[in-house]
Amino acid sequence: MSSEVVISAKGLSKTYRIWNTPSQRLLSPAYDKLGDLLPGGLGRAFHRKARAGYRDFHALQGVDIELRRGEALGIIGLNGSGKSTLLQIIAGTLRPSSGEVKVIGRVAALLELGTGFNPEFTGRENVYLTASILGLTRRETSARFDEIAAFADIGDFIDEPIKTYSSGMVMRLAFAVAAHVSPDILIVDEALSVGDARFQLKCARAIDRFIENGMTLLFVSHDSGTIKRLCQTAILLNKGRLVYSGVPNDVVNLYSKLSSEGGTSEDLELAISALRARKEAAATRTDPPPSATSDPEEPGLAARADKLLTDERLHVQVSGHEFSYGGELGRIHRVAILDAEGHPRPSFSSGERIDARMIVGARDDYPEPIFALTIKNADGVEIYGTNTLFSKQPAAPIKAGDQHEVVFSFELNLMPGNYFLSFGFTHFVGGELVVLHRRYDAVKIEVHGLDRTFGIANLKARIRSRVITS
Repeated sequence: MSSEVVISAKGLSKTYRIWNTPSQRLLSPAYDKLGDLLPGGLGRAFHRKARAGYRDFHALQGVDIELRRGEALGIIGLNGSGKSTLLQIIAGTLRPSSGEVKVIGRVAALLELGTGFNPEFTGRENVYLTASILGLTRRETSARFDEIAAFADIGDFIDEPIKTYSSGMVMRLAFAVAAHVSPDILIVDEALSVGDARFQLKCARAIDRFIENGMTLLFVSHDSGTIKRLCQTAILLNKGRLVYSGVPNDVVNLYSKLSSEGGTSEDLELAISALRARKEAAATRTDPPPSATSDPEEPGLAARADKLLTDERLHVQVSGHEFSYGGELGRIHRVAILDAEGHPRPSFSSGERIDARMIVGARDDYPEPIFALTIKNADGVEIYGTNTLFSKQPAAPIKAGDQHEVVFSFELNLMPGNYFLSFGFTHFVGGELVVLHRRYDAVKIEVHGLDRTFGIANLKARIRSRVITS
């Protein structure tokens, strides 16, 4: 990854003036002008009259970010938090009210479906138009056109006006153009949520290749799993302010707390302080990474595996520390991972039978409690998640003062690596979910392999072969 800073934003703010009535759009500036001309109290009275005709909405407030070439930054936040405004300013389609932004390189932005497309032009004409705006010559666009059309896969609609397209077709064409103009910086604002699963996978693979080739990515999405998979860092925005910046897993956990409880930035201050303290402590540690394997028969292979694993761990997205919230009306007191004999252990063999156990207590009556388990790998990717509701295994009612033991039993069919287990205790009040207690990344376990298969899941394939011709 290059050390060159390609996006630098300092003190970015964007304020929109919202007029109380359409007429105030004309009257308030006139009152302000009179206030400037008239002396003393009379002038101040006109200024007050002008201010009474509008209110200011602060979409962004003093946001600072810095992104180096080849980095991928995820941006997450509640609706109205300023995510799209920030991207539009960086893309150059919106001017900030204050602050400055510097961008180096060719930028391809997927901000809204069809942004920059002329609805009266055909898809083919819009490809040439958009590519020229992004700096390609007509000859360069012609050389790439067949690849663009094949990626979009909209058939004969490529020669029909954009106004006849569905939203999915517009997105396909927009992403196809962005994918083939060789941008230095790609900005994506929720665009990948449109389209079928096959096309979404195609887009995800394209983004993976961009990142491998050193492209810089700004990615806005409510899909926390995608942010954790694609991005090395993430930021949480709330009410126009940058609340926290860090590894995606920590940022997503904070976002989950904010969205689940309908809280404010102030509610997150303790959690953020703890995360920052852990980050500072981690920066002072110099622990060597654990060995990937200790195979005495193949020391050369083991050394190569260690190097590969060390490189992969440069991008670990899980903090390795528990993050919890709730606990006032219900609490997960203890958690443990047990082997078949009921003994707690930190490491297991792939395919081994285990019990994930938690002891919960309640301070109120909950007739239909919901208990949940999630397993994530060291990249923050959710490997498996279940709960008593989704699995159709309802839990017994729990009364105030009671303690219950909850056990998730399964075979640990995972490939070698480190995994983090999270636990949840929730219930519904009417149609609203109430989080009683969540403990993210509460337990870390290590899984050892029995052979040299690879991937994420151990499917225990049985392999047969036979002669069918002589």
